[in-house]
Amino acid sequence: MKNNRSFLIVSVIAVAILFLGYTFWPFGRAPETIVSTPEVDSATLIKSHNLVKGAASAKVTIVEFLDPECEACRAMHPIIKNLMFEYEGKVKLVLRYMPLHGNSKLAAVMLEEARAQDKFDSALDAVFEKQPEWADHGRPRPELLPKILSEVGVDLSKLDTQQLMAKHGWKVEQDQTDGEAVGARRTPTFIVNGKILSEIGYGPIKKAVDEELKK
Repeated sequence: MKNNRSFLIVSVIAVAILFLGYTFWPFGRAPETIVSTPEVDSATLIKSHNLVKGAASAKVTIVEFLDPECEACRAMHPIIKNLMFEYEGKVKLVLRYMPLHGNSKLAAVMLEEARAQDKFDSALDAVFEKQPEWADHGRPRPELLPKILSEVGVDLSKLDTQQLMAKHGWKVEQDQTDGEAVGARRTPTFIVNGKILSEIGYGPIKKAVDEELKK
């Protein structure tokens, strides 16, 4: 309970910073202006290996390209969870990786192993909650990731880096290739029914979802 309360407080602070200026874009880059693209190839957007959350029959599909080491992705995480709850049955979420930081791919393959063990949700929560510890840009400590995941029930013996890269690395690489192909140049990038959003946050995503639901 204490950890959940702390994560909630940190998330609120992070969201506030996010809305005050997009200060968390990778490598200090300012956010680019991304033009909405209404006809992104669905075969490129969604692959069979991707994690899909929500009703298969949902009218609206949100594709998120995320980076586990990205502060903006961490800030958006509780917002997306709330939106999925708010639009239960109407929206499905497709999670894809866009590793733009030094240890992002390692974190992504570990998350994929957690998914293989049916621990993905708790693992993603933990990776974002503990992000300041393992992903400090001044002093990153990726060696903490196995312990962080083991605390939510992921089998520590299956978190060998070389084995994980061989088993899951291709998924992360495919996601990044597809993300670049559709114009995802920052994290997080959200694509709602094929349209890349030029702004992130609760308001812009909710507006995009509502517009699609009216069609």
